[in-house]
Amino acid sequence: MISRCNMLLDRIDAVEFQDAELKNSIKGEAYALRAWTYHYLGWQFGGMPLIDHELTVAETLQMPRSTQEQTFEFAANDYKKAIELLPEKWSGDDLGRVTKYAAEGGLARLLMFQSKFSEAKSYLADIINSGLYAMEEEYVNCFTDSHDNGKERVWEIQFTGNLLGEGQNFASGMVPETYPGGDFFPFGGWSSYIYVSNSMVNAYEEGDLRKDVSVITNIMNDGVIDTKYFIRKFCHFEAYVPQNRGDMANNIPVIRYTDVKMMYAECLNEEGYVANGEAFNILNEVRRRAGLPELTSATVPTQDAFRKALIQERRVEFAFEGLRWMDLVRWGIAKEVMNEFFKEKDEGDGLYSMEDFRTVFAIPHVEIERYNNKDIMWQNSGY
Repeated sequence: MISRCNMLLDRIDAVEFQDAELKNSIKGEAYALRAWTYHYLGWQFGGMPLIDHELTVAETLQMPRSTQEQTFEFAANDYKKAIELLPEKWSGDDLGRVTKYAAEGGLARLLMFQSKFSEAKSYLADIINSGLYAMEEEYVNCFTDSHDNGKERVWEIQFTGNLLGEGQNFASGMVPETYPGGDFFPFGGWSSYIYVSNSMVNAYEEGDLRKDVSVITNIMNDGVIDTKYFIRKFCHFEAYVPQNRGDMANNIPVIRYTDVKMMYAECLNEEGYVANGEAFNILNEVRRRAGLPELTSATVPTQDAFRKALIQERRVEFAFEGLRWMDLVRWGIAKEVMNEFFKEKDEGDGLYSMEDFRTVFAIPHVEIERYNNKDIMWQNSGY
């Protein structure tokens, strides 16, 4: 991704465009995608080699790792360049391309990871005040193909069915290979499917409408009814019935508008707790859609109590969307939560534990060998 973005950015200014705005938009997309890549590499692995132009392989192998802070700064600057260049919205065949507000959402998420709440808040407010987005009335439509590029979707990965080779198979990875096909998914899935943990299933409050959208149980698996839970969230289709397990037309969310609003509520609470204030209104809007009772200052009486309520709400709202680990790390509770999780009978029954250094992943050994120079590419501490 970084290499392709650098290739485009190095060469595009030498090309004449009849439409100068389109040229700027293409540059903005490259900056946004490079920002996103460094953003995600940075929080997962720590400092990265910061490469902003085309290099040969030999030159690349001489680029040392930076710090995580420098990687985040690099990503933030790219997001800001993207925001300046990108349009507020696209239409027609361009619908779904990266917009100014998608880049603002990415930057806000990066700033939230760094606990820079006041900076994040301004970008989140800009998205909210744009008037271009709204929460879907029904939770399932945050994921249904008939609502692709709809009002909930700030940034999402685009897919197309009709056996064009542009469908997604992510959803089928949640389904057992030996599932014979049925009402919720027409095909079997992969041998590498995963069960949903009891801890996650039990995290849903009684009556939470998001549960049946997100997980399913009592399906046929290898000829018997399996009473464990499976991920259903990305298996909802309405406009197009996939023709094989890699032909789903459902877009995959990157940033949903609900996430924008919940991050904004978190910023408000970090600025200062306000009983039954705007942060409460946002959290209660999410809960109403889920069919749950509203929270009040009587049951959530302090800043820390609201913080804990928001942590719980984000867990069930964004289950399986790739945000939970990032949230746990940025909140500084990853070790605490994971060690409690490992006490669960179906998660090791106390056999496993997490150490502090595992909030960043190990640099893959193949990368260490490829560089073969620990002054250039070194392993993260603890591994």
